Amino acid sequence: MVLFSIEVLFAGAVEPPSAVTEDAAMRETINYGTDNEILELIKKLRAGSIDYMDDDLVRLVSKTKNQNIILGIFSFFYERSREGLEKPALTILAGREGEAPQKINAALDYLGTVKEEEAIPVIMEIISSDNTTHHNAAIRALGKIAYSETGSARPEITEILIDYYNNRDPGDGVRQAIVSAVGGSGGKDAAQFLLEIINSDEQGTSLRMAALEAAGKLKDNSTLDSIIASASSADPNIRFAAVEALGSFDGDAVDSAILEGFRDTYFKTRLAAVRSAKARRLTDAIPYLRYRAERDEAATVKDEAVLALGEMNNPEADAALLALLDDGKVSDSLRSRSAEMLIKNDADRYAEKVIAKLDEAKAGNQSVLYKGLLKVLSAAKTGKVESLTARLFASKDVTEKFYALDLTANNRFTLFKDEVEKLTKDKNTSLSRRAKTTLEKIS
Repeated sequence: MVLFSIEVLFAGAVEPPSAVTEDAAMRETINYGTDNEILELIKKLRAGSIDYMDDDLVRLVSKTKNQNIILGIFSFFYERSREGLEKPALTILAGREGEAPQKINAALDYLGTVKEEEAIPVIMEIISSDNTTHHNAAIRALGKIAYSETGSARPEITEILIDYYNNRDPGDGVRQAIVSAVGGSGGKDAAQFLLEIINSDEQGTSLRMAALEAAGKLKDNSTLDSIIASASSADPNIRFAAVEALGSFDGDAVDSAILEGFRDTYFKTRLAAVRSAKARRLTDAIPYLRYRAERDEAATVKDEAVLALGEMNNPEADAALLALLDDGKVSDSLRSRSAEMLIKNDADRYAEKVIAKLDEAKAGNQSVLYKGLLKVLSAAKTGKVESLTARLFASKDVTEKFYALDLTANNRFTLFKDEVEKLTKDKNTSLSRRAKTTLEKIS
């Protein structure tokens, strides 16, 4: 039998809010559940993209000694780069002598992901110690914390990392972690350090790839010639890493090397070319991107090409996306992705076109395409989806009612307030909860 708090029982006496009851049950699991029960709850929170239990999970980490629970919650926060566990993570590192290795690594991974600068001193202590158990995780975390999109250098960190690499005989995994971290920390010695690895045929492929990736993060023009040269390497993995790194640089030679990457027989190099063209907003790549979206043998390349066209956000790229949406030979998922980019770029202009394709898909029993386009339209912010919203409210399909609520909330369609209020009393717990949230947004 599930026990409920007095507050919930009183609330139920006035109005039976099933959503509130479900929330109370989840909180009871957090408060009293076993590690298996809490891990199952985390799966549910993950699947539903639920984040309003985060504070409860943080409090649980602070008071439980159960390692499985702690690791599960750290993993949940880590994968979402969610703040809140900095204090318990730092506590674990401070008392690391008595902690399990898995907890220490989890704390390091988490602190690196959220870029917690207060962790730098203790991470430095770990790296400087003779116990190498956690050096890989510590160096990886240090590189993430030091890395800045603005390229601001942390030369003191670079110096320590290069000294470790040169003087402490690290294993391959630690060497790669150091190389990656150097690219993030920057400083005057970083570029030369990376160049020596990139240009050395004696180094293994994995390490040279790590150095190319780090050079992309470093964005130092002194590494550019070597990166461009690597884009023509006989080793396909080196070509891939080089073309990926080029997305961080400017210039005609860079553009030419990226465009050449579209012709590479190795699919990862083509994928890197797509991503670099996207990062550079390289308009000369638009015909290449359309060609790859239509014909590439790798599904990931096709999908990324559509995303890159959407990122261009100009008439030529939008025309390519429209052509993909209209092309019945293109997969349903790519047609939906093309519609998503068009709606994202200009919902007022393209909503009616996508709705027309939605209706065609329904008439032709193309259920995958219909569902994909409906999901895309549910995120549209434009008055041109008002009639579609009305149709979805009138539907008997529960999923379509969810989409109607999304459209209502996104566009603050107050004219559907009565429909929303009806759904707050629906027997479907999730639907009624969503309706209540929607009602708050439009009231």
